[in-house]
Amino acid sequence: MSDNQNHGSNGTPMSRRRVMQLLGATGVAGGLAGCGGQSAVETDTQGDGGSDGSDGSDGGDGGSDTPESTATPEGFESTSMASIQELAYVTNQTLPVLPIMEKLAQSFQATDDWSVPSADSEKMQVYWPTSWLPRTGDWTLKEGADDERLTLAQWAVPADSQYNVWNGTNDGEARRMIFDRFMRYNVATREYHPYVISDWSVEESTLTLSVREGQTWHDGEPVTGTDVANHIKLDLYNSAGGGGIGPYVLPEGDMNAVPDRVQATGEKTVEITLEQPVNEDILLSLLAPTRLRAYDEVYGEYVTALDEAESEEERSTALGELTEFTDAEPVGNGPFQWEDADSQRTLVTKYEDHPDADNINFSEAEYLYKPQNSGRWSSLINGETDGSATLFMPQNQTRRLPDHMQTALVSRHWGMGIVFNHDREPVDDVRVRKAIANVINREAAAGNSAAGTGSKVAVTYPSGLTGEFNDQIEGHWLDGVADEFDTYGRAERRTEEAAELLRDAGYEKQNGTWQKDGEPLELPIKGPAGFSDWVSGVQTIVSHLQDFGIESEPIMQDSATYWGGDYVEGDFKLALQGWASYDHTHPYFHFDWIYRSGDATDYWNVPTEYEAPILHEELRDSETIAPDGYISDLATPQE
Repeated sequence: MSDNQNHGSNGTPMSRRRVMQLLGATGVAGGLAGCGGQSAVETDTQGDGGSDGSDGSDGGDGGSDTPESTATPEGFESTSMASIQELAYVTNQTLPVLPIMEKLAQSFQATDDWSVPSADSEKMQVYWPTSWLPRTGDWTLKEGADDERLTLAQWAVPADSQYNVWNGTNDGEARRMIFDRFMRYNVATREYHPYVISDWSVEESTLTLSVREGQTWHDGEPVTGTDVANHIKLDLYNSAGGGGIGPYVLPEGDMNAVPDRVQATGEKTVEITLEQPVNEDILLSLLAPTRLRAYDEVYGEYVTALDEAESEEERSTALGELTEFTDAEPVGNGPFQWEDADSQRTLVTKYEDHPDADNINFSEAEYLYKPQNSGRWSSLINGETDGSATLFMPQNQTRRLPDHMQTALVSRHWGMGIVFNHDREPVDDVRVRKAIANVINREAAAGNSAAGTGSKVAVTYPSGLTGEFNDQIEGHWLDGVADEFDTYGRAERRTEEAAELLRDAGYEKQNGTWQKDGEPLELPIKGPAGFSDWVSGVQTIVSHLQDFGIESEPIMQDSATYWGGDYVEGDFKLALQGWASYDHTHPYFHFDWIYRSGDATDYWNVPTEYEAPILHEELRDSETIAPDGYISDLATPQE
């Protein structure tokens, strides 16, 4: 995403080293699924083609022009930082959604046989620490330990697992050790590091990627630029141009352009031709989590068929063959290679020719079949497994953990929020939305949702910005302007303010209930019953509304009924959904989710224009604002 130092524009080449200098303070990364729709599921569902957990999120400070001017407003490091603050202020003042809490994922590490960073170490903030930390030599076997195998858990039956990410079914958990990501990202420091992609540059309409020297597939063949190009192409074909880097590469989503726009230009290089100027941070953040799968020896035939398709029908047939292919015994490129799988476990063994093999002092890793949270809790408690990358474990279970099992908290830059159907009365009225915000004690809701684990943090400023866990909001994004933002009572119930808003909207309180034209104010909240932490949070919220005199109840439905029915049909006034773009730190992705995602436009029916006070007069002179243009410009290089 954007960077508030305003470098790397005007067609000047930007090397990896230059980007690194800028990102030392800002950083980028994120889920390949990018800014499209998302499902609020407690799984790792982003990364390589939308099926893998992200290592973190993108970060960075703005770096684009605003709709009004290409000049940087006086007093700002960049126009984009001012635009981010303006969008945050509009969100804060109009509440298209109501952020309630941010999630901190619990991550577990055994310290009896293993040396690992402390729970509060910045190193623990690299996503999926059970797979990243061994690569960097930060998760090692202690001298004299009895165990020589790292034992983890997986959701799918190991024997039924496969490793073709474009197949979309039973992607094996061992992928984390078998395949390497393009890049690595630390969410706490916002530092961004090369991995499979060792170097890159952006020059006007071309993004050039270089492959790490010494990286080989598990059959000994070198990882090449063709392999990297293959993966990017298959992601583009599979997304139909609508996700990841597609909008920035393909003119009007034209899949015929893929072969020309993504090419291996050397044994170790790939060039991607861009359709429009794009902030390099955005591009890199979308590419970073990609886990390289597309070995030419295995996937080359599918790439060729798609590249050479002469009609939509031929392309559809070729894509169908790709998505039906089952890769049960994968040839990987990571520090561990696939060995075998049965009904209960997947076994991988150390690949000695990996560039980071010397950092790893154990020979095997295994993934045990644990399809339920309860089974995973028991395995951590009784020492059957050595850790878990992310897992919700309530306090009544964490109390049973042995002393040698430590728990770290890793930010997901995402969390439960209330979304409104803007086509339904009375929540189409901003005064009602603000009254709801004032009535709810978000700290109480977050605390009850966390069940004593500390894994939920109440949102201080409902604004579309994430980073409560390490002061990224007041200390960075809203530096100097936080006092202008309304908290709506983070840890209190501001009932007087709420009452004034409802009276202004035409309501009056009779017999303890708010009414209008003789009809009570009814605000039921719908959500997924399977999200136990959300259930606890919404019960707290409903009690606050009821105590204030608003008729409310939680309507918790099974996942199929909720996500496949009432939610997508817009059959709600208030509903539960993640209010931010999962695993991203940079505000571009969150504002894009809130204002432009398919969920926002199709299910929440958010308006295209808002009436909101002005924060920065240098940016706009009207209280009418269309967020779309400001969001688009955050993805555009500043001139």
